[in-house]
Amino acid sequence: MTDGITIIGNTNIDVVVADTRDLPEPGTERVVSSVSLRLGGSAGNFAVRCAGLDFPTTLVSRVGDDTSVMVLEAELRLPSLQARLLRTAGEPSGITIAVEAPGRDRAFISSLGAMASMTPDDITEDMLSSRYVALAGYFLLPGMRGPASAELFGRAGLSGARTVLDTGWPPEGWTPATRQEVLSALALVDIFLPNDDELHGLMDDGNTERAARRLSVTTNTLVAVKMGARGAGLASPDGGWSAQPAARVDVVDSTGAGDGFNAAFLVSAARGAVWPDALASGVGYATEMVATAPERRAAVVLPTATLS
Repeated sequence: MTDGITIIGNTNIDVVVADTRDLPEPGTERVVSSVSLRLGGSAGNFAVRCAGLDFPTTLVSRVGDDTSVMVLEAELRLPSLQARLLRTAGEPSGITIAVEAPGRDRAFISSLGAMASMTPDDITEDMLSSRYVALAGYFLLPGMRGPASAELFGRAGLSGARTVLDTGWPPEGWTPATRQEVLSALALVDIFLPNDDELHGLMDDGNTERAARRLSVTTNTLVAVKMGARGAGLASPDGGWSAQPAARVDVVDSTGAGDGFNAAFLVSAARGAVWPDALASGVGYATEMVATAPERRAAVVLPTATLS
């Protein structure tokens, strides 16, 4: 087993539209302050952040055979990152349009493209020989949901890896069937990384601490909850709870902050930090990320107190 992480999931191009609270009326046009093209997808961003922290990282994603793959390959060319982009002939890659505006949460419109055909058969045994095996963007990977995720996590557990899940938001909403699906998946997951909205939807409970404690105890899974400007919380299977507030900063761009938290949290733990200290590292790193322009984020490092 290698001392690193394998991240399996969605990697695509993001088209980020700024300053848009709603769409223009049909037949009209609106000028916004910026429209940018960048690497997107929970798995892709998660992997870049891990590799940027000098942690050996393998990214596995299914893509199409269109020109966007060349952009992805260029963005993923990092010293600590091995990007295994599995091409599907005759299919487009996934793409996401992210709409942002001050004072409101981001909204996303996604086309799955080739990522819809990803299955556990794409994952070879050598990809699972890492300290952590993470599945990110779960709800955008129909071929990896339900029993397929159980197969993947079961194989990863047998290889000695700690299993990690970041689901994102279900396009169908938190129906009873969706809740049961995720709860069943968590039976084979060591670390769950939801944000508070996802946790509330999963548990049908708007109290973050109570929902996280109950989920952790019933599934025997460590639950690290991202709470935006309020920081993050950590629930353990023994019923414990710790919270880490975030410092106040001027937010430049919040896109990718959750993926940054995931990376810093796991990398800190892998380097010897106890879980509450890893939580503080994740919050500190994500907070500095949102206060930093995307093109300068490579310079963001872990808080020195958590480095080994």
